[in-house]
Amino acid sequence: MDKNREVLKHCPHFYTIINFEYYSDDLISEKMIDIYERFIFGTDITSSENVAKIEKLDKVLFKYINDYCFREQVKTDMMSIKVRRGENVLETIVNAILGFFDSYELLSTRKINITRWI
Repeated sequence: MDKNREVLKHCPHFYTIINFEYYSDDLISEKMIDIYERFIFGTDITSSENVAKIEKLDKVLFKYINDYCFREQVKTDMMSIKVRRGENVLETIVNAILGFFDSYELLSTRKINITRWI
């Protein structure tokens, strides 16, 4: 039980992510939240590298919930993930999600969204 509390200290958005209400036909959001839960509670938090990855994943999933454009981009990018035989599936998917976030942040800082005021 103490390990779970330690993990939750590094995930300030845990309850927001877990309680996210997605559409019933949105399988990708359901799987993303499941991957998030399994990864943060299944990772060894004694390593600072793993803690940094958990914190970043928490930030990415919070962005996924709150940013519609990012959510749609991740949904299209999720279909391109390939896992090689012998690799840890969960680790590979999490690394791909973090990579999607990095590329989205890089592109969104270069792109100017022009909004129309009504």
